[in-house]
Amino acid sequence: MLGIDIGTTAVRAFAFNENGVIVRESKIEVRVDHPRPSWAEQDPEELYNSTLKAVKSVTKYVGERVKAVGFSGQMHGLCCFDKNGKPLTKLIPWVDVRAGEQAKKLEKMLGAEEIYKRTGCPPLFVYIAPKILWVKENLPEVFSQCKKILTAQDYVIFRLFGDYYTNPSLASGSQLLNINSVKWDEKILEAVGIDEDYLPKLVEGDKVFEKLPGQAAVELGLNEGVPVALGASDGALSNVGLGAVKEGVCAVNLGSSGAVRVVSRKPIWDDAKMRFFCYYIASRHWLCGGAVNNCGIVLRWYRDNFAEKEKEKAAELGIDVYKLLDEEAEKVKAGCDSLMFLPFMSGERFPIRDPYVRGMLFGLSLGHGKGHIIRSMIEGITFTIKWIGDALEEHTRIELIKISGGGARSCLWRQIVSDIFEKKVVKTNVEEASALGAAILAGIAVGDYKNMEDASEKLVKDEETHEPKPENVKVYRRYLEIFKEAYKGSREYCERLLQLE
Repeated sequence: MLGIDIGTTAVRAFAFNENGVIVRESKIEVRVDHPRPSWAEQDPEELYNSTLKAVKSVTKYVGERVKAVGFSGQMHGLCCFDKNGKPLTKLIPWVDVRAGEQAKKLEKMLGAEEIYKRTGCPPLFVYIAPKILWVKENLPEVFSQCKKILTAQDYVIFRLFGDYYTNPSLASGSQLLNINSVKWDEKILEAVGIDEDYLPKLVEGDKVFEKLPGQAAVELGLNEGVPVALGASDGALSNVGLGAVKEGVCAVNLGSSGAVRVVSRKPIWDDAKMRFFCYYIASRHWLCGGAVNNCGIVLRWYRDNFAEKEKEKAAELGIDVYKLLDEEAEKVKAGCDSLMFLPFMSGERFPIRDPYVRGMLFGLSLGHGKGHIIRSMIEGITFTIKWIGDALEEHTRIELIKISGGGARSCLWRQIVSDIFEKKVVKTNVEEASALGAAILAGIAVGDYKNMEDASEKLVKDEETHEPKPENVKVYRRYLEIFKEAYKGSREYCERLLQLE
């Protein structure tokens, strides 16, 4: 099974055998440009070419043996295309916060709870619906030529198959899909001024979408006629690939963005508070939880701007630079000697839904060093994720956490998650769970597995376990409350500073 994960900072391809073991893998990093402080953009052509490169790096070894292909895609990205399928804009991904005012307008038009109940998406700048309004208002000449609105994965599918298709899971992260009927929502479409013709056709992600045509097979290094499943969003497939699909089991993802999510057999809402989303996965399974803008991407920012010595040393030793950053952070005790980091460097979408807040080191003194700063970043990110987890636990039980993403490689970070959540944390045999989730849906599509639960039980293996340390739990309980208050106290000043731009 081939799982293709079209992420935000990288495209990954993994070939899995029948036991869920990785046979071959490839990762191609992609750029995220920041033309303005609150903006982020990606080149859809780079994403497509990187997908081909990643897949071919795998299929040149195993192409003849691939029996099915599944896709995993980054959520919330908008790119406008003309009648010939040529991009009119860059892809505006989830990390971009420019549509804050348009999210407010949409909320005034329909009401926050109406939007939330219909789509499972709170009124929030990250979604495609307010981004459509932003393009219409700020780039009217561009939007007048727009005929299709696609995510990154949708564009890859278009290039390979020559038509416009998406899965309901990706669509549910647009704020344009009705979460109950699992169809495009006419009332929301009317509010943003488009009809269904602007959007791709919906195809369930765990069914065979199409068999690979000749030219696409050549592009990917596969046999013609290989069955393809459109899969689901990377967030949904992270749960699937971790085996976090049963009640009581929660998935925490520590990727470029971070998240905490549970799977449900029915939609769950947080009523008027709207502290978490409700998206669709496949086959009448829903995904409830919250994602944060600021997770691994914050540590990547630190690496790129302040870790030159560590990068040089890592290159000499042939190791990952993050291992050296971890070693610095491990020298520091829980709470970082009263240093706290608010990680909101690109606004935040959950649980606070705030495009204006920014990052801050709180309590910095001359006694703090590099290790304090790095560990405070990890703790601050995890506090935000825990804040969402607490909201989820008001509606469903969480007994166990399964963890994934690049941050899950860090033993320190896994322990911090266990200490802050006060739960047992399990690392499974696959770090990049979204790609395994994509392969699982492909396996379901061709009949190898009955459903997600069956596949997860057969393929997902637990490897390492962490239990909460009581001495750290005491520290973090106090710090979490201060963290929330520090956000509330600093938020006004962030907005005032942004008004000076």
